[in-house]
Amino acid sequence: MDKAIAGPLAGKKLKKLASTRTGWKTRRNKHPSTVVLSTDTGYSRNYSVDPYEGYYRNLGIWFPVGDVRKDLSPKEMVIGIEIKGKAKAYPISELRKRPGILKEEVGGEPVQIEVSPDSEIVGVRDHMGKSIPAIFSYWFAWQAFHPKTAVYKGDDKFLVAHVLKRFSWVMRSWPDFLSLAEKNCSPF
Repeated sequence: MDKAIAGPLAGKKLKKLASTRTGWKTRRNKHPSTVVLSTDTGYSRNYSVDPYEGYYRNLGIWFPVGDVRKDLSPKEMVIGIEIKGKAKAYPISELRKRPGILKEEVGGEPVQIEVSPDSEIVGVRDHMGKSIPAIFSYWFAWQAFHPKTAVYKGDDKFLVAHVLKRFSWVMRSWPDFLSLAEKNCSPF
């Protein structure tokens, strides 16, 4: 995914750039002077209709990629991050479950994935807040180029922290509960 396949740079390694993929509402709010290209292109095509709509819903893959790992559905959308030769795929469906900032490590480096309250992926950054390259891709394509990729399975740390927080509250409240029980309950 980082080599030119055509033109004068064919076969050469390309520099990955950080980018964003955003909805119109978010883009317009951040950059109110944004303009949209005209649909008057000289081609008789209806630009209000997505030509790939059927492809999204169909489980078939139009491109030969060899064996597809079974970790995820082939057309599960992921954010792929590669740092220092290590790759990790983050299913967008998992990220959208908990808006906020997910802190992880890829290739031994800290990364942060920010999910808006509207469940939009708004940033992939390093620990200093600098945008880092990430690729929005179907799972089948990401794993074809990164066969040893790790896969994010959900934020277990969030669940553990949530359980510990609840347990801590129960333990702090326990003496009050025992005192109340002694005053209001008769012995067996």
